[in-house]
Amino acid sequence: MSAEFQGLYLCVRVPKSGSASLMRGLEQAFGREHIFYLPNTIDLDGQVSRLQRLRFWRARFQNLFRHYRTLSMRAAFERITRDAAPGDLVMGGHVDFLTAQAAIGQPLKIITLLREPVARARSEYDYLRRNYLRKPRLNRFDASVLHKAAGRYDFDSFLDFLSAHQHVYGDIACRYVGWDGVEDLSAFFTRHIFHCGVLERSDEFARGLGEKLGRPFSLPHENRDTTERSSVIGAQRAKLERIYARDILLHEWAGTHR
Repeated sequence: MSAEFQGLYLCVRVPKSGSASLMRGLEQAFGREHIFYLPNTIDLDGQVSRLQRLRFWRARFQNLFRHYRTLSMRAAFERITRDAAPGDLVMGGHVDFLTAQAAIGQPLKIITLLREPVARARSEYDYLRRNYLRKPRLNRFDASVLHKAAGRYDFDSFLDFLSAHQHVYGDIACRYVGWDGVEDLSAFFTRHIFHCGVLERSDEFARGLGEKLGRPFSLPHENRDTTERSSVIGAQRAKLERIYARDILLHEWAGTHR
């Protein structure tokens, strides 16, 4: 592994940005190191619905018990702090950097893959709607807030929902990597990012990460849905550019500074 960084690597998985493929590739690349699991750290839906808050905690408890035989997130963080060695990897669910940084008593740097925010949002809508409509009707009650919104609304109405809850669902990539939109991106990347790239140039991302790690790294392609080619018209794009204004800046910077 890289001799320049003597801490832990954190896989930050931004939804619908090649995150499943990233996780599979890292599992292979870190086969000789320990990989420590963490469940989702941000309960977005719980800010909209109390029922969803219970759903989030249920999933967290199940995953914590499966991996650590505990129901305590604090206990999981303490185990990682105690047992992880420099060069080990932390990943699992959709984990945000600021939560992990505050709770793990070791230096962390991010490995993440970003996607053009407008395309990411359209892809997410298609994915959520397709999966919601495939569920038996009785099972839809337990779906997430976004699954329900995508399943019940057309794309324009879904964007209206996101706009009304922009404080919850907006700038999702920035939420996960921890950029506040104020700090200079060059300084932020230097302090917190080990490797970041864009899905649109995934081969370049994989090659660069392999060079930094000092071992082969590749992104499996099984989860890439090439059928998602729905267009986004002008008014929709303008709305999405407001919802993900900081994400757009983050993606543009990551795509031009390598």
